[in-house]
Amino acid sequence: MARKRVEAIDDLKGVYYVYGDEELLAEQAVKRLKTLFSAQADADFNMEEIDAADLGARAAIDAAETVPLMSTRRLVIVKGADRLSRREQEAICAYLDDPNPAATLVLVAFGGPGSVKRDAASMKKVEGSPLFKKVGSVGGEPLKFSMGSRGSRKKVEEWISEEFERRGKRVEPSARQVLLERVGRELRDLEDAIERICLYAADEGSINSGHVVKVVVPAAEQGIFELIDAVADRRRDQSLYLLGRLMRQGESPQRIFSLLLRQFRLIARCKAMARDTDPPRMASALGIPPFLVSKCVKQSSKFSPEKLRTAFLEFKKAQLEMHSNRYLPERDYQGAMLEMLIVRLIG
Repeated sequence: MARKRVEAIDDLKGVYYVYGDEELLAEQAVKRLKTLFSAQADADFNMEEIDAADLGARAAIDAAETVPLMSTRRLVIVKGADRLSRREQEAICAYLDDPNPAATLVLVAFGGPGSVKRDAASMKKVEGSPLFKKVGSVGGEPLKFSMGSRGSRKKVEEWISEEFERRGKRVEPSARQVLLERVGRELRDLEDAIERICLYAADEGSINSGHVVKVVVPAAEQGIFELIDAVADRRRDQSLYLLGRLMRQGESPQRIFSLLLRQFRLIARCKAMARDTDPPRMASALGIPPFLVSKCVKQSSKFSPEKLRTAFLEFKKAQLEMHSNRYLPERDYQGAMLEMLIVRLIG
């Protein structure tokens, strides 16, 4: 759990604050702690998990103050600690001034309803909270789980190798490279792919690029069309999440722009033709499959003629902006312009 691996529950500190921009790493750390605790104590009586949003600070404090039963230590995990109000955080701070010496309180800034993807701004907010500051001042340990800005490739590669080793496999460098090219650097997506590859190669000790190619479909090929549909359906949060994922996977902003523009042209034409043309004839005239016509007609209902006219003006504006003077590297700049375009299209 801590940076220096703890082997006995009696060596655990009184409080930890688990946070970062990689939720999966935080979850894995908490899982390792639970495994350690379950091996050395009766978890049914001495381990408790609390969702801060549902039960609040009082439940966490009551659980931490409870005396261990048939054990030297008690473990209390509070998920969503960053969603506690300032008043509730101060209540836990007061507990930490005089804590139960036989309890370990783990405050987790992830999990439960309402959890969100972390960024630098939200991390600074966590680090500036009264509860986070209190943990350090009373001798507790903040544990930040991060791969760095956009995920350091070297760190992600090391993590991939470790995940294969945990499953009894050795991954060749070429296979690791193909995996990253096809999936990107999102750890949850990589974990899912690693699990599927290991199941496919269950009887083999070494994973090569051939295994990866047979099991993993390039995520960008799936994700880019998910993004197009999300924008056309005017689902803002999902659109921005998918755009961010595609950019991290190395997708070209120009390709995304072109496919978005193509989709909106199809939507506009389907909307204009739907009044006096049936779907089969529309499909023939537009040169697209009937199922795509049905999708475009449905999506066109979300845009008035005026909204579509405005959308094409936004495309024209964005095309100019993507090639204007810039202060960021070209790809980052174009990605930022693309994000602004999507926000304007959805409204």
